[in-house]
Amino acid sequence: MKIQPITYFRNQININQSPNKISTQVVDNNKYVQTNEITNFFYFPISFSSKTRTHGADSSKRKLAEKSGNFAISKIGDITCPSCGKKMLNRATFNLIAQELANIPNDQYLEYLGHYREYMRPVEESVYDEILALSEKNGNSKDIRTLLVDLRDTKLPILQKTQMRQIKKMRAIAKGLPQNEKNALMKKLDSLQCMIRKKNPSAPVRRKIMIDRISKIKIQNPKKYEKIQTLAKGFPTSSDMNSAWIVKYSGKNKQNEDWTSYQIALRFLESSIANTDHIIAYDLNNNGNDISNYISMHQSCNSQKGNKPFLQWLNEDKENRIKYMKKYFDEVNSLIGSEKLKKKKYKDYVAYATQTIFEASKGDLKLFEDDNPKLSN
Repeated sequence: MKIQPITYFRNQININQSPNKISTQVVDNNKYVQTNEITNFFYFPISFSSKTRTHGADSSKRKLAEKSGNFAISKIGDITCPSCGKKMLNRATFNLIAQELANIPNDQYLEYLGHYREYMRPVEESVYDEILALSEKNGNSKDIRTLLVDLRDTKLPILQKTQMRQIKKMRAIAKGLPQNEKNALMKKLDSLQCMIRKKNPSAPVRRKIMIDRISKIKIQNPKKYEKIQTLAKGFPTSSDMNSAWIVKYSGKNKQNEDWTSYQIALRFLESSIANTDHIIAYDLNNNGNDISNYISMHQSCNSQKGNKPFLQWLNEDKENRIKYMKKYFDEVNSLIGSEKLKKKKYKDYVAYATQTIFEASKGDLKLFEDDNPKLSN
């Protein structure tokens, strides 16, 4: 992929509390230059004073290593998710919402959740809009579970059609495999298809189990194995498909009990809790547990991203995700500037993390100086 020639800062940039000034530290001669122009930024180079980003024993980057559970940005909340563009909740706020929901009647859940729509991931927000419209149409029912059950009959065929399409593609690949590999794969697909035809409510949420089982089938052809894995990972679940979400929560949970309206109400926001994700998947990066490789993301968005290579994940929704990541880093940089992130180790986080992204994109992701940074064709 070729990139258009662009210009970007070669120096560290710190935004002051004043919205009209930027201070730029020039590394080579340690002088400061003041300007009254606001410049939109996304990619930061990696030189800081006399420090260089190396992986030696005395590297400043190595001092940033920590457990992902201690990544403070994921505990702040109200920051844009770089995957879906919606706001993230912190755990404390979610716990407060759970307590308040427990103290109000079921028929008030819809109205209460409406105050937190900005935090709902796109799938949850889509479902919320549908049940809200159905409630207004019915004029009397506002119980969330009742509304989901009413939608189930129309959503289940849509879900089944999507699932069967994925299975059909895998069957087509299986036909070209050696007989022993073909039989093993067909057996797994027959079992899954049986679940779907029985209208088992657990069918749309068993993707992880299916991926694990299929990955254990010994397929010698690496290209066909990769195609099968890609199809398995693309199997619809409640985290990425409206119909699957409705079918799941209108059914039964792991204890074979009906999901209650309270449990369902929590699910609209529980997936929006901020989590720590690796920019480069942990198993693909020797320096995975390093702040420079961390990014905060919704729990479900993190789960969907999984261990995909960064470019594969980015290109699934390229233009939007570049925009969302820019907004995420802008907001984090503001937190650093306002001293809400007081720990010294986060001072250079934006610069290091955007450099990791630059490297993960193999140099294709650069900074444009306008408001719409994007990958060039």
